[in-house]
Amino acid sequence: MRIGMVSALSVLLLSIYSPGPAAAQFNPAGRQSVRQDEFKSAGGGLRVKQVSATPEQALDSTLVTLKEGRTWQSHLSQGLAHVMMRLAEDGDRPPWPVLVSFTDKLTRELIGKQPNSAQTTAMRDCIVEVMRRTGTSNAGLASRLQQVLFGIGIDSSKTQLVVRDFIAVREAVQGPDDSPVIEPTPLVHPR
Repeated sequence: MRIGMVSALSVLLLSIYSPGPAAAQFNPAGRQSVRQDEFKSAGGGLRVKQVSATPEQALDSTLVTLKEGRTWQSHLSQGLAHVMMRLAEDGDRPPWPVLVSFTDKLTRELIGKQPNSAQTTAMRDCIVEVMRRTGTSNAGLASRLQQVLFGIGIDSSKTQLVVRDFIAVREAVQGPDDSPVIEPTPLVHPR
């Protein structure tokens, strides 16, 4: 009985504090409108937010919610961290505290800002790439994010704090830029 009440209460709180359904968004892959988040019935007339199908869709939805500024910053930060973890490969996930430090700083600076679509796309690309092993250097990727943040209007000192934590996430996923690639040495059998 208690568990059912706690469950119903948590569903109710989620429906109260979660933003409303996301507006339809343009899907660059196709010429159609795509709904990022849908609400489903949870019984008893309650409705809960259903998670987006792909991590990329969830990231798009989170960035739109940041732009609208209608949810608590801590809620957005945690949501962004969860989405980013979904983007990472199983063996390449950064430590949770490192990731949350980045998402806290990023959401604090972005909430309520109005980046244009090019800035939003560039930020999305940086966030996706930071969570995956790629050939891009950590410094190069951080420089791209820094330019986006400057373009949005975030001042230099705050941008530096966000970028520092962005690099920490990237290094946790891919390793530092100055790490040499270690080629495995062939096993030599003595005769």
